[in-house]
Amino acid sequence: MIPGYHDHEHFVQAHRQNLLREAERERLLAQLSHPDHSVLRHFIAVPALFLRQLRKRLQQQAKHPKQQITHRGMQ
Repeated sequence: MIPGYHDHEHFVQAHRQNLLREAERERLLAQLSHPDHSVLRHFIAVPALFLRQLRKRLQQQAKHPKQQITHRGMQ
């Protein structure tokens, strides 16, 4: 059997539909992965910010220990 124009056209349409389905699947998977990354970034960023602020406060306290002692002595 020799494929005719209609057979070829049917094959092209089926192939096109498969490509469109695959592209849609990839697009949906890409959308699903972004929220997971943002949640992960949030859980990493919040403790990192807390630790950065804590380090900054501890460094400031280490630089000025006498001022804290005098303030406590006045109370």
